Amino acid sequence: MKNNNFFFPFDVFSRHKIVSLFVNDAEDRILDVGGGVNGLSHFVKNEVIVSNLNVGDIIADGKNLPLADNQFDIVTSIDVLEHVPKKDRQRFINELLRVAHKKVILSTPLGSDAHNKAEGKLLAYMESKGSNSDYLKEHIKNGLPTKKELEKYFPKNKTFFFFSGDFRLNNFLFKAQIKQFKNSLINKAFFYWQKLVNFFLNVFYFPFVKSKKPKKWTNRVFVIYEKSNNF
Repeated sequence: MKNNNFFFPFDVFSRHKIVSLFVNDAEDRILDVGGGVNGLSHFVKNEVIVSNLNVGDIIADGKNLPLADNQFDIVTSIDVLEHVPKKDRQRFINELLRVAHKKVILSTPLGSDAHNKAEGKLLAYMESKGSNSDYLKEHIKNGLPTKKELEKYFPKNKTFFFFSGDFRLNNFLFKAQIKQFKNSLINKAFFYWQKLVNFFLNVFYFPFVKSKKPKKWTNRVFVIYEKSNNF
């Protein structure tokens, strides 16, 4: 991982960094389904092939990957499932399981009453500021996945769940990220202040964000499915 990754937005850093912790062999080939180009590759030494709808190495719908069974050692999907309608989620995950030879790693914002309410408030705030809110509209339309829902999609005896973050912090940081001042010098100073805040969060706060059980303000759930070894 390059040192400048510590200046990435905290939410971007934390979800990719956590996924990278479960990549144990630098020789494993990774398929990242629905991810951004060069997203996960900033955090692992492995070859990462990106499959996406519009950009990437493979242009395809995640529900119908043009790939052979077990073609990639590890298949990841980082904050994508919440953009998939509920009726299609099992099919989407089945494709991840089919293409993976060793492991599937999936992350998604965790659905809870508190989180859903917070996203509704954040959407209203973004719309009041004229900021693009399409991704939040998809969250609300499709519904954030709950742990109970996710348990239905994965084989029980080879699947491990854990949780991270506090959506209150993430929402605060996002509001700061889209804030603009009329004075260009203030905007520039504010930009570097955010970089500094992200650095301190990524270096000093990140080690404490993970938990084995969900909490009231939990931001994200990670699902790790091992094909070859039981947990």
